[in-house]
Amino acid sequence: MRDELNILRFLGLAAKAGKVISGYDQVETALRKGTVKLLILSADISRNTLSQILDIGAKGDIEMPDAYSFATMEQLGRAIGRPDRAVVAVTDTGFADKLSAMLAQED
Repeated sequence: MRDELNILRFLGLAAKAGKVISGYDQVETALRKGTVKLLILSADISRNTLSQILDIGAKGDIEMPDAYSFATMEQLGRAIGRPDRAVVAVTDTGFADKLSAMLAQED
């Protein structure tokens, strides 16, 4: 539980630094542009949204970043100061690397 809280706090720090985007439409656009370094999908994401995200990588020459299933939509949204979010993307390599390491330990 403590690790989860630290991850959410660090995600909030990345959001305050302007290195996080959220919501399906914004994340889809960033994926297509290749600016997403890490993708976080809520544990309670809908099947439809998950399918749409996975289809983005399957349909084109888009290299999908590392992705993790973590927290609930409510927790992700609260961490970044937004309403509930099923999809959150980190656009900075430094923040993405640190979050990836933290998330890997959580698994």
